[in-house]
Amino acid sequence: MKTRFFAIAAGCSILFLIITVGVFTATSAKEAATSSLDAFTIENTGYKSERKGPVDFTHRKHALDYRVSCWDCHHEYKDGKNVWSPWEQTQQCSECHDPVKSQDKVVSLQKAFHMNCRDCHKKMEQQGRKTGPYRGCSGCHKEEGVKK
Repeated sequence: MKTRFFAIAAGCSILFLIITVGVFTATSAKEAATSSLDAFTIENTGYKSERKGPVDFTHRKHALDYRVSCWDCHHEYKDGKNVWSPWEQTQQCSECHDPVKSQDKVVSLQKAFHMNCRDCHKKMEQQGRKTGPYRGCSGCHKEEGVKK
């Protein structure tokens, strides 16, 4: 009887250990997967004229809290279809979107950001969802970063 009790207790302990390790491993994997989703600043470099200051952006908040799909912002079009994949290397926006001008059906960098960010925030407000600013420059741009 004591042997059976110890066998059951040992089995339960091992099962508990496996579940605990699994939970911590899953949490660590989630943190590792979202480590690139931390806050960063969108710098306004490369423009030919003065622009408003940079914009702080929080990947984590958009992706996890607001459930914005990666494909809502990231893209790589081939034959009119977005074939971008999050497991491949992501290019900087300015690698395709020129800061100075639109070219060959690709809008300029500023226009791309404004169309993507502003229009999404506006649509969210129209749906009655919580959203960040999209009217006026100072709601997003940090004024201290303005080029003089």
